[in-house]
Amino acid sequence: MANLVVGCLLRAATVCGQFLQCLIKWLQVSYWISTPRAHPPDTLNSPKWGRHRQIHVHNLKLHYVENGSSNNPLMLFLHGVPDFWYTWRYQLKEFAKDYWTVALDLPGFGLSEEPRDAITYRMSNLARAVCELVETLGKTDCILVGNGCGALLGWHIVNQYPERVSKYIMMGLPSVGILQQLQEQNVIPLNVLLKLAFLSISQSLPIKLAQAGDYAMFTKLLGAFSKPQDLEAYKYTFSQPNALARVLVAFRENWNDFFVEEFEFGVRKTATIPGLYLVGENDHWIRLDEYSPLMVDKYQALETRFVPRTGRYLHQEDPKTVHRIMKEFLGKTGSHLPLERGQVNDVETKVVVKEVCEKCYATEHKTIDKQHGECAKNCDGQEHRHIFTKQKLPICS
Repeated sequence: MANLVVGCLLRAATVCGQFLQCLIKWLQVSYWISTPRAHPPDTLNSPKWGRHRQIHVHNLKLHYVENGSSNNPLMLFLHGVPDFWYTWRYQLKEFAKDYWTVALDLPGFGLSEEPRDAITYRMSNLARAVCELVETLGKTDCILVGNGCGALLGWHIVNQYPERVSKYIMMGLPSVGILQQLQEQNVIPLNVLLKLAFLSISQSLPIKLAQAGDYAMFTKLLGAFSKPQDLEAYKYTFSQPNALARVLVAFRENWNDFFVEEFEFGVRKTATIPGLYLVGENDHWIRLDEYSPLMVDKYQALETRFVPRTGRYLHQEDPKTVHRIMKEFLGKTGSHLPLERGQVNDVETKVVVKEVCEKCYATEHKTIDKQHGECAKNCDGQEHRHIFTKQKLPICS
C-alpha cells in the first residue's frame, strides 16, 4: 500500500512538472512566433523522388509526383492528415522499376488547388476525384496504397469502386464503416474522441497550437526518424497561407458525416480484391484484435501484418521492412489473383489463426529449425508482434 501511494505521488509530481514546463514555454512570446519560410527546401524538388506534374480533375488543378514508366501498372499513393505527397518519397523511388508510381497531393493539400466548395473534401467526392484521376492518367485500375486518413479514403474506394483497384495496401487505420461499428461498441478510447471533438469544435486554437514552437507538432510527430531537411519540408508546406486551415476544413467535413452517414456497409458490399493491411507495432490507439474479426468478415482477401518497432508513419520509420512486406504481397499469385465479379473463393475467406509466442518474437525462423519445436501450436515461423504470451490474431489467408 505504501509503495502504491509513493508511486501515485511520484506520478502526480511528474505530471505537474511537465505542465509547469509547458506553461513556461507558453508564456514566452517567441514560442508563438514561427520562422518565415519563403522558399521550399531542396529536398522537395530533388529529382531522385520523381517528376512533378499537374493535372485537371473535377475542375481542380491537382499536383502529383511520378516516377517510373507510364507503361507499367499504376501504383497510386494517398497521404493522410496532416500530410502531403512527400510522405511517400521512399516508395516512389523503391517501386519505380516495376510500377508507375504516383503520389498525389489531395485537393487543398500541398501544391494542389484549394476546392471552391468545402463539400469537395467529403469522402465520397474525394473518392470520385481519385477514380477520375486514374482514368485521366490513361489507366483502368491501379494498385492503391494509403496511410492514415489516406487509408480511410482508400478503403472507401475499394468498397465503392472495386473496378478501379487491382490490389490495395492500407496502413494504420481500418475503414470508416468499421470505425463506426467500433464506436457503437464503445471500443474507441475516450481520449481519442475528445481530441477529435476538440478539432471539430474549436476554430483557430488548433491552428495556433500547431504553429507553436515553430511548428513543433511536426518535430514531435516525425523527429524521431526524420532528417532535418524532411522536417523542414513539412514545416515549409504547412506554413503556407491557409494550409493548416484547409486541413481543419477537410477534417470537419467528414467528422460530422461519421455520426450520421453509414459508410460502406449500407450497401452490404463484400470486398474480394486482394489486400494487405499494415499496422505499426507502437500504434496503440486501438488494439488490432478489437477490429480484425470485422475486417476479415468484410474484406475477404485480406492479409494483416504488424511492422515491428514502428508507429503511425511506419512507411517512413522503417521503409525497408515495409518495402519487403509490400513486395511479398505484390508478388503473390494463384489464390491472390483478383476474383471475377460476384465470385468468392473459399480459400480467400479462410481464417488462419496464428499464435504469437515468446520463442519467435523478433526472430524469424523456418519451421524445420529446432527452435520451432518449442513454439506455439499455430506459429508459422514468421515475425509477429508480442502482445501477450499467447494472443491469437485472426489473419485472412
